[in-house]
Amino acid sequence: MTDYLIKAIIILFVIFLEFSYACSTCYGDPNSNAGKGMDMAIITLLGVITPLLVAIAAGIISIGLKSKKINQNTLKND
Repeated sequence: MTDYLIKAIIILFVIFLEFSYACSTCYGDPNSNAGKGMDMAIITLLGVITPLLVAIAAGIISIGLKSKKINQNTLKND
């Protein structure tokens, strides 16, 4: 079963090889306006997404610590 899957993936990769090439923006001149705009877009997305993920992780950790504290207090009272 896995042999057929590996062969199918290889065949599909060979058939659709031209679709795996980079787009003209990524493959073009890094000093062009399009390249500079793409760099700024990536930096902007990282600047927005990173603090958001940190805030979500901090919230999850906070909830976990509060839950652990409540469970410990409940066990002591029993």
